[in-house]
Amino acid sequence: MTTMKSMRTWVRTALAVTLLGAAPVAAVALTPSAAMAAPSCNAGTWGGIYGWGDCRGMGSSKWQLKVSCTWGASATSSVITGDGHVDVQCPWGSARTASIIFV
Repeated sequence: MTTMKSMRTWVRTALAVTLLGAAPVAAVALTPSAAMAAPSCNAGTWGGIYGWGDCRGMGSSKWQLKVSCTWGASATSSVITGDGHVDVQCPWGSARTASIIFV
């Protein structure tokens, strides 16, 4: 009887250790990494003459902000790699729309 009880205790302990040891691995495997996050970009205008762009979760992707202005003018930012924020000023006239361009 003592041997059987010792065996049950040993099995329970081994099972508990196995389950506890596997739990962190399962939690890590199910947690999405920042690299897998979906890119999120937004753009708009402010102050009448400026356009703004903001991208997050881009990894090493390249993008630019293009602002359409009144009187046929437009302005484009330099190429940005990865996450960032940029403001662009219209050369003349007012900012009408702003959009993100992926390059």
